[in-house]
Amino acid sequence: MAERREVHGRRKDGTEFPAEISISKIEGNGEPLFTAIVRDATERKRYEKEILQLNQELEDRVTARTAELAERNLQLAQKNEENEMFVYSVSHDLRSPLVNLEGFSEELALVARDLGKLLNDEKIPNTVRQQAAAMLEGGVAESISFIRAAVSRLSGIIDALLRLSRVGRVVYQPQLLDVAAIVQRVVDSARHTAEAKKATVTVGELSPTWGDPAAVEQIFANLIGNALNYLDSSRPGRIEIGSRNEGPKGCVYYVKDNGVGIPQAYLPKLFQVFQRLHPDKSIRGEGIGLAIVRRVLERLGGRIWVESEEGKGSTFFFTLPTAPAGTVFDSR
Repeated sequence: MAERREVHGRRKDGTEFPAEISISKIEGNGEPLFTAIVRDATERKRYEKEILQLNQELEDRVTARTAELAERNLQLAQKNEENEMFVYSVSHDLRSPLVNLEGFSEELALVARDLGKLLNDEKIPNTVRQQAAAMLEGGVAESISFIRAAVSRLSGIIDALLRLSRVGRVVYQPQLLDVAAIVQRVVDSARHTAEAKKATVTVGELSPTWGDPAAVEQIFANLIGNALNYLDSSRPGRIEIGSRNEGPKGCVYYVKDNGVGIPQAYLPKLFQVFQRLHPDKSIRGEGIGLAIVRRVLERLGGRIWVESEEGKGSTFFFTLPTAPAGTVFDSR
């Protein structure tokens, strides 16, 4: 009574069809009256069947797509590992001949110096002495200088490649981190640089996060170091560090400065390997720091981006999870 039930009906031609019937009871003139409503459920059943079929097809497609994405991710991970091992192998193999070049260039510089001393012998004709001295002080000295500069540059590139190759092979130890303490260590270590540049570093509230302590310290050290390096000498430098917690989505941290800013042309390739923020600046580095930061964050489950205006400053944002991967949050 007062419930809808499924039954089967029979048409005049003898075929059966699904039906729904509901019965109600009312009182009339002291006697109970019953009403029955019968509905043909053929169309509803057909719709239900189609919906179930569509849902099943959708589930099958999602399952297949998930498997495909998992396979692609596995292939990408293997490819990244192969690339990192290749970079490591090549960089390591280049180190040996580079050491030889460095040693021989040093030896060549010493020989040139000794030859210069020999030219002081008065037995050597004056014209010959002058010509030889001009050669040593001119072309030879300049060539040696170029060789040593190139060796130093190549050594820096190899070191940078080795650091990049190690990022994918480091075994991280994720844990709940006191980000405020980590940032304070980085700021303390950069205090002398900040004082020399007459820069003010302000640290706001920093939410705890989930990650590897050494990796997170490396991220902040790189971003704060860049902020100090690219301050505008024509005005007092200001660097601000803070965060905002976005719950299950993780935490967003930022390093903001009022430095020289980044030209728009450099923004699309800023996090690529061997890209300098300002190639014309006399700042040491191979342009690999931000590429390493991006790779580290990817491994920690985060990402990085930047907002910048040339002449006004830059703000680097990056995310980190607030809990281990797979944690289920209560949405109530």
